Amino acid sequence: MSHSTKQILLSILFLLSILTESYAQQGYQTLFIDEGLTNNAQGIVRKYDTNVQILSSKKMLITKTWAITILNNSGDSFAKFIAYYSNFEKIKNIKIVIYNAFGNKIKQVKKNEIRDYPAEDGFSLYNDTRVLYYQHIPASYPYTIEVSYKTESSNTAFIPDYYPVWSSHLSVEQSNYKITYPADLNLHYKYKESDLFNIEQELLPQSLAFSVKNISAITPEDYAPHLSSLVPKVSFALEQFSLAGVKGNAKNWQELGLWINEKLLKDRNTLSEETKNKILSIVKDAPNNHEKAKRIYEYMQDKTRYVSVQIGIGGWRPMPAMEVDQKAYGDCKALANYTKSLLDIAGIDSYYTLVYGGSKRNIDNDLVCLQGNHAILMIPEGKDTIWLECTSQKVPFGFIGGFTDDREVFVVNPSGSKIVKTKNYESKNNRIATTATINIDKDLGIEASINIKNCGKAYDDIYYIEFIKKDKQKLHYKKSFSNLSTVKVSNIKFENDKTNICFNETLDLKAQKYLTALQEDEYFFNPNIFSAIGSVPSKNDDRKFPIYIESGFLHQDKVTLIIPEGYAISYIPEDKTINGIFGTYKMHISKVSDTKIIYERSFEINAGTFPKEEYKAYRKFIKQIYKSDRQKIIIKKIQL
Repeated sequence: MSHSTKQILLSILFLLSILTESYAQQGYQTLFIDEGLTNNAQGIVRKYDTNVQILSSKKMLITKTWAITILNNSGDSFAKFIAYYSNFEKIKNIKIVIYNAFGNKIKQVKKNEIRDYPAEDGFSLYNDTRVLYYQHIPASYPYTIEVSYKTESSNTAFIPDYYPVWSSHLSVEQSNYKITYPADLNLHYKYKESDLFNIEQELLPQSLAFSVKNISAITPEDYAPHLSSLVPKVSFALEQFSLAGVKGNAKNWQELGLWINEKLLKDRNTLSEETKNKILSIVKDAPNNHEKAKRIYEYMQDKTRYVSVQIGIGGWRPMPAMEVDQKAYGDCKALANYTKSLLDIAGIDSYYTLVYGGSKRNIDNDLVCLQGNHAILMIPEGKDTIWLECTSQKVPFGFIGGFTDDREVFVVNPSGSKIVKTKNYESKNNRIATTATINIDKDLGIEASINIKNCGKAYDDIYYIEFIKKDKQKLHYKKSFSNLSTVKVSNIKFENDKTNICFNETLDLKAQKYLTALQEDEYFFNPNIFSAIGSVPSKNDDRKFPIYIESGFLHQDKVTLIIPEGYAISYIPEDKTINGIFGTYKMHISKVSDTKIIYERSFEINAGTFPKEEYKAYRKFIKQIYKSDRQKIIIKKIQL
């Protein structure tokens, strides 16, 4: 063996000894991580240990120790340390250590490097929560961040879930959760199963333990359900709990509703005699309760504005109605309670309601506890129900839109609190109907008069434009018609039909170079300039997840096209009809005269969850529509 070969072998052995020693000491080396954990991963949870000790109904100790290896810069967000605290949650014993690829410690974060900020959310007027924050700035990849800390909390109303996978592109080597509790508190838990992986369970008296190992990173897919609905998790609730020092009981939904009514809502509906007389004056000639409620709701909208308040139990208890009346502002809880108090004056029953606002998420009927992040109001009206979103000064009476529609919510009724479902806006009612007349000029540009009618949840997406500045309105339409060249818009007008929940837009538009030369004296153009599908779902022959379409819609277009004198229509595409489980599509072009063409299009998509095996069919469905939306009409210059 040559001297140089010996040197190389000795060097390799020396390097292996360092790596072995590092692994034995820290376990955070990255060179020998199982390939199944690195595939499609940006980060790897090396460990995530949570120990919850419920000491009493008003005291809980949470100890967390976690380490995450960051493989590349796309995973840096996983390395953030964020911990919230308040008068009811104290953070202690924070330790943050950074390791390199060999598992060697390269930095221990100092106390003054951990930032302490007010938990500003951009809309809260009052917020007593603060946040501790640290973000490591790496010199190289991969690296590992290890964090440990303790939280002492008196809010036993909220026990941390066991949620072992909370992001795509994040694999898990090991994760453990343990909770201990006194027998007299009656802890309940719910295990939500998943087809992706199982959570190991160890169930003992006064102690529950859960764990997972070697979970590969999840790759997101087009039109898949939200990750939270795909992965397993375990949730917890106590029958006897404390919220910001206020004791509570929740054996069932009725008992929880009574507690909310007694501890959070009671004696917060008092209003002045002046306000009472004002409300009675507003409704005195109203023909029915529906009209009375509408007038009161609009009065509330005109008088108040939305400002969040998050202080102590104020995160759940509304401001008194008298205070809202005097200050003319409140958060969702306060405005819902204030509106309820106004309705009480007129003798109209209404019920405070807790809901998860945003992406569709139900109140979990199987686990009785405080749930939700938003408050709305429910008015029973015979067989129908009126839902009121009290935080908006602009939306129509009885319209909740996509923020709280079609989900299970908790209605607080002293005589029978229960879980019910909010209004579902069906696809045919979420309608955008566009009618337009387009004149093609001799320079092959266009002048168009356009009307767009937005109804149902489509209203939710556009009504705000009436309240923004003129220059921003024009910018909006230029972006909407970015498929055209040198767009100019004018004569913008709006009609806000709050009765039928439809928002109408009318405008004039000019654009250049609408037509494209095909050959000498022959030109083509796409008649669909308003609603063409922008893309086709990516190909995926190994689909893992169902297809999820959260909201259905109906788009309808009727466009009259006038071609200039001296040109003749030489080609019109054939009609197209596509039917399937996902929806329907129809396209028809008719030649009315030598210079007039009418383009009609209808596209309805159905909401729902569809089997993953249907993804190929769904992609084909959209691809056919994409192709049809780009069909061209050809005109030819007449030779004189």
